[in-house]
Amino acid sequence: MTSYFRRYTQGEHEQVWNEVRGLGPVPGGLREDVEAVATATMERVARHVTRLAEALPELGFVRAADGLPPHQPPTAGTAAVVRETEAAIGVLPAALKASFLTVGDVSFLGDCAAIGLYYHQGPLPESGPPGAAYPDPLDVAGAEHLRYEWEAYLDDPDDPDDPDDPDDPDGPDDLDDPDGEFLFSLAPDEYHKANISGGTHDVVLPDASADPEIHGVIGRKGITLVEYLRTSISWGGFPGWEFAPGPAPEALARLVVRPDF
Repeated sequence: MTSYFRRYTQGEHEQVWNEVRGLGPVPGGLREDVEAVATATMERVARHVTRLAEALPELGFVRAADGLPPHQPPTAGTAAVVRETEAAIGVLPAALKASFLTVGDVSFLGDCAAIGLYYHQGPLPESGPPGAAYPDPLDVAGAEHLRYEWEAYLDDPDDPDDPDDPDDPDGPDDLDDPDGEFLFSLAPDEYHKANISGGTHDVVLPDASADPEIHGVIGRKGITLVEYLRTSISWGGFPGWEFAPGPAPEALARLVVRPDF
């Protein structure tokens, strides 16, 4: 049997991920192979994130938080943080673990009129997401944020964060009572990314699957981490434009590529 990793490096990107998702909890004998696929995937994601982070300032992008760069790669201490949190929480999904170790922190939140992105500037949206008024800028938390949230959870395990709108048909089912599972806030939701009170995009941990579902992504019920990253990169880091009734800004075309993962 040809390994998933070999097939992936030969170009079977989507097919391999579809198959490893179908495994459910990854069997121990396949874990190393699946983690190799996840690492190769996130290495490619990291290259795209670096490219986008370098290109955004040329379009007039102003980040939302002073001192917080659009991309912070993993540090020398990241692997230790991942080991510590995995030992405490339980097994992490292969794709999420590889993102911590290879991609790091990503935050494209900010203002950029050329691509219709507003945080501190611009008019308030007249409707809710999904749509062009909510570009959903790419934002992925790193391992340090996982450790921070886990420590906060240990301080108050009976009060899990349940940010999802109960009227949102795309929100998770019964995640307000995770029965010992930990709800990790991977990113702000579409509202918070536009500086409007909202919720978060969440991953339930522990999870022995290859590619975790991201709960709370409006209009994309059931989407997984790799699927979300693929969609985001294909829209230059701003996948909310996929829901726009008309054409996306011309400036966005400078950021758009066909994902190679």
